Amino acid sequence: MPPVLAAVPVLAAVPLLVGCGSGALAEAEGQQLTVEDAAQLIAQHSTVPGDSQVVRFVAELWVDYTLLALHLAEDTTLATLDVDLVTEQPLFDITMNSLREEVLDVDTVVSDGELTERFAAELPGARATASQILLAFPAAATTRQRDSVLAFARSLGDQLDDGGDFAALAGRFSGDPGSGRRGGSMGTFPRGQMLTPIDQAVFALSPGEVSDPVETALGYHLLRLDSLEVPELSEVADEFRSLIQLERIGAAEAAYIMQLDSLSGLAVAQGALDAARGLVETVPSRLSAGAARRALLVWQDGVYTIGDFVELLRASPEGFTQSVAEAGDEELEAALLRLGREELLMAEARARGLEPAAQVVDSLEAHARRVIRESTDAIGLRPGTDRPGPAPAESAGATPTGPGTGGPGATGPEALVEAAIIRVISGAQEIHPLGALPLLLRGQGDWHVHSARIGAVLDRLREIGSP
Repeated sequence: MPPVLAAVPVLAAVPLLVGCGSGALAEAEGQQLTVEDAAQLIAQHSTVPGDSQVVRFVAELWVDYTLLALHLAEDTTLATLDVDLVTEQPLFDITMNSLREEVLDVDTVVSDGELTERFAAELPGARATASQILLAFPAAATTRQRDSVLAFARSLGDQLDDGGDFAALAGRFSGDPGSGRRGGSMGTFPRGQMLTPIDQAVFALSPGEVSDPVETALGYHLLRLDSLEVPELSEVADEFRSLIQLERIGAAEAAYIMQLDSLSGLAVAQGALDAARGLVETVPSRLSAGAARRALLVWQDGVYTIGDFVELLRASPEGFTQSVAEAGDEELEAALLRLGREELLMAEARARGLEPAAQVVDSLEAHARRVIRESTDAIGLRPGTDRPGPAPAESAGATPTGPGTGGPGATGPEALVEAAIIRVISGAQEIHPLGALPLLLRGQGDWHVHSARIGAVLDRLREIGSP
């Protein structure tokens, strides 16, 4: 389901003594990390030389820590923090499990006879030791060039059939420098590790047998199975039986979804792929009402809009937009259809009254907030809890300086944030992984990192003479 970030009231600003500097490098809910603040923090406490990556890291960390600290200052139970983004996936999974139990009738009994027959055909747990000669295609190969490579591969296959030395031919002709230097050896590998055509060919061979030329995107491969390790059925019977059962459930799910697609008329709207790619290139901060309502997917009594897709992009982890931008048309269309199917499945579950009970939702939200509080304790941001350790400046007896310290003895979110950042950049404490928490915080808060001022921080660091 596309995450929807619920709006919450803007947090009341906590008084902050802002340091001087050439404007704000970062802002969060009325607080500021100035250029001077950032330069002083890095110059005084960073164990690595200040460069643009370090400055950005400090700015991003300050935003996340500040937003979290302000929530904690308002309510240490984090009741002000909407955790829908964290609970959405487990709630979806619970709902889908209920729907699966309601609509699927799957025979999960796997007889011993079927298990034995499937084991002999599929060899689960098998490990092959194999060798190859790769005859690579030229760059942007034409059909004629590919045919020429195939003809040469067949000629080498004939030499091998006549007793030719596989290792010598691999060393001379193989286009894979790694295995070629080892006489063609690919080492030992389990089923499913290699490219599908290679995997299928190798595990279909008998030890010592050489394959016909096998085509992949790289070229044609001559493959030899050197040895095959196969476990006893008794060693893998339970796991293999479970895999067969999951396979049956998956097939039943696929059939149900195909039926749902057909009945609903789910389809990608005209121009949807181009629209999705345009949104990924520059995720808009705002959409007009008309643009937000434009359809990417349509089905009977339903629509998935550009507005829905933008919300997904805003709430997605780093790297998601790049993966969408790099997807081919078929891959992108399949991804969009998956989003539509999730909507259809949830609508079907609601119609059947299968949504999780209120107490389940409350329990998941309470668990999410508890995990977040544990993270804040590890970072040292929750008021009234023991810090993981003193900030380096404090332990050395120095006077803390930086964003909002307010001088010796200062307390409050700003002081906790500064101390936490100092511990990280000084190496006194490893950065605690926050998972989806930054998405939660930034989706509900007012914040900004001024990338254009990173250079000003670097200039100030040079003036200070940071290490």
